Amino acid sequence: MNVDQHLKVAQWHIEQARLHATSQHTCGCPVNEHYQRIIDEIEAGKVEEELVCSTEK
Repeated sequence: MNVDQHLKVAQWHIEQARLHATSQHTCGCPVNEHYQRIIDEIEAGKVEEELVCSTEK
């Protein structure tokens, strides 16, 4: 993905989170290994630039 595509995906995720938080919507989004790694990095405060986009690490 290019930068613009990454930003669009991030914008979609932010909007989904906002909608989930402000409505009676029940989220069924699965937490897969890739997302869990991202959550762990955010919670640890160690977001590092990835030079190669990959869901494997």
